[in-house]
Amino acid sequence: MFFGCAETPVHQHTITLEDSNFELVTYRYFSRKLDFDSLPNEQVIYLTHWGASPTAEFKYGEQRLSIFYQGKETEKVYLKLNNITKSISFSIQGKPAQYDNTYIQQHRGKVTAEVPEVYELTNIVLALADKFHQTNYGSHSEGDYYLQMIKWFAPFKDHALFSALNNVDYYSLVENGPAYVFVNDKIESSDIYNGFRAQDAVADNLELLENFAETSNFRTFYQQQQLYYLGLTKQFLTDTQPKNIWKWLESQFPAKYQSYKVFFSPLGAGNHSARMYTDGDFKESVMFISGPNRYEKAADSASLRAIKLSRSFFTEIDHAYVNPVSDNYIEDIDLALPDLSTWYKGGGYNKPYSTFNEYMTWSVFLLYAMDKYSTDEYLMIKNYVENFMVNKRGFYKFKTFNKELTRLYEKRRPGQTIVDLYDPIINWLKVN
Repeated sequence: MFFGCAETPVHQHTITLEDSNFELVTYRYFSRKLDFDSLPNEQVIYLTHWGASPTAEFKYGEQRLSIFYQGKETEKVYLKLNNITKSISFSIQGKPAQYDNTYIQQHRGKVTAEVPEVYELTNIVLALADKFHQTNYGSHSEGDYYLQMIKWFAPFKDHALFSALNNVDYYSLVENGPAYVFVNDKIESSDIYNGFRAQDAVADNLELLENFAETSNFRTFYQQQQLYYLGLTKQFLTDTQPKNIWKWLESQFPAKYQSYKVFFSPLGAGNHSARMYTDGDFKESVMFISGPNRYEKAADSASLRAIKLSRSFFTEIDHAYVNPVSDNYIEDIDLALPDLSTWYKGGGYNKPYSTFNEYMTWSVFLLYAMDKYSTDEYLMIKNYVENFMVNKRGFYKFKTFNKELTRLYEKRRPGQTIVDLYDPIINWLKVN
């Protein structure tokens, strides 16, 4: 068991272990069995704020130690066993945004799509870095914008920044870009956002990023592309009709938001994410998605391109609605999906909760498509999504899951919403 748990005013904790085995649970549902003997002497765990202040919990038998944001961004736990001490530091993203009255007035009830300057700088840097371009984080490398970018910046690939970023975490660099702004030639923290990932590679490489931007004349390139960026944001708003999606989702789920904020880059690698921020009574849903140019394939009609773009937006934004409801069913989902091998090929969603939410978010999009698109458009996107989920992403039972959720949705009683379908769809999972 744990003995001698003590807390100091500087948010340090000491645990004396009886044996080497213990469990660490983060975000309530990510559980890891750990062995003291195999731990490094010092370890850092980053806890990103997705929809609520993140937590961690040490478990052993009946004993618990909870770790959470207490006004400081670092909580440190010393583990002792057999006169050996090791430490785990938790870097906690406690308050990721603060919205002043001006921001609230300008954004309430609005969908804002942006290509932020420092964000685009980080995307350009990683598009130039061969290691990233050749992996799953490969940039979108088609079209005139990419060719212009390469022509402008390729002469600067020997800059010291690229060596420093050789082992950088992709998300910690790119997704923290919008938390910074240029003030003259200096990169400074935004007045609104404190960061989008707990691990912040922008802060770690600030001087090198500034120097690369100055050396390559990045800000001139960025300014010259403003009309292109503006055209993409207008295309996004026209093709996705985000306020229609917003209205439909809030008719189906209890969550309510006052603002949608969308970040994308023409170089976006197709790695999407979403989070929900609250400050006082103002709630904003923030998402990173691919730019509209990613869907500019000649083989697709304009209608299909618009629908695919809408899908990429929808399946991120509806996490802000699906996940909070799923949070009430974590134990039921765990029981319903004890073995993920027949449901998911393995990878980034290797937990019942995560797998379930992917099934739900993509199937909910098809319910929206059924309600809002023509029959031909719905059948086209339904076939595309089912094939993509099963054959490309490895969610093996998505087609049958979607069929059942659609059946439940069509047979729902007056006044019932998708929230009312959670119990029956989870019960269906248990027997399938």
